Amino acid sequence: MEAFFQTELRKLTTSPNQRIWWHAMPLPDGSRIDSVHPDKDLQLKMWNALELAPDGMTGKGVLDIGAADGFFSIAATMAGASAVTSIGTTDWSTWPHNIEFASKTWDAPIEILTGDFRTHEFGRRFDVILFLGVLYHIEDVFGAVKLLRGLLGDGGSLYIETQMTAIASALPLFEYASDIYATIAPQDKPALSATGISNYLFPNEAAMLNLAHSYDFDCRMLDGSQNAYTLENPTRRMFRFTRR
Repeated sequence: MEAFFQTELRKLTTSPNQRIWWHAMPLPDGSRIDSVHPDKDLQLKMWNALELAPDGMTGKGVLDIGAADGFFSIAATMAGASAVTSIGTTDWSTWPHNIEFASKTWDAPIEILTGDFRTHEFGRRFDVILFLGVLYHIEDVFGAVKLLRGLLGDGGSLYIETQMTAIASALPLFEYASDIYATIAPQDKPALSATGISNYLFPNEAAMLNLAHSYDFDCRMLDGSQNAYTLENPTRRMFRFTRR
């Protein structure tokens, strides 16, 4: 476990499976896979921002939606999760190749699924759902959150990381991504037919609180002192929705 979460960056390894990487994935020898993002600590900062108790994943069934290269799926197994299910689509060119490489490298027993979480029949509920960097890629945010509630067990936790709008308003507001207006991020219209590529809606804090209220969640914005991620990325936020 300590090897996976080590904070010292010893060296970077370039594309060990001849594919690009979105996550700076730790390797057992203490190196990390070089990611496209310049901050090689980004995923570790996001994990720390979840504000998990030392035993926060112990014995939990975890679903990682839009798992990408699998950093958070493997982190959950290293933190004691009893079962981890990861789902993504082949609209991401590296799925499932990178997560398979990483899970084998760490001998992490992850169930890897290819499909859309909105239509996949999981056949069970989960204690924890990781929904990191996905919300604003969903066309029907409201239907998705309603579905996610149904996938959680009683008292389960839904962790959401999302791009926020920069528009100031005390009222709940979603900014509609556009390629023809100067929104906080473009829509990427050519990718609308793909899953999880284009951008749709960027919420403000009030919208996230209202979204939680609408679907019977308690909501906490994760902005504690250990959250270097949000401090360094001020237009991003992390939330924990707890199923009532």
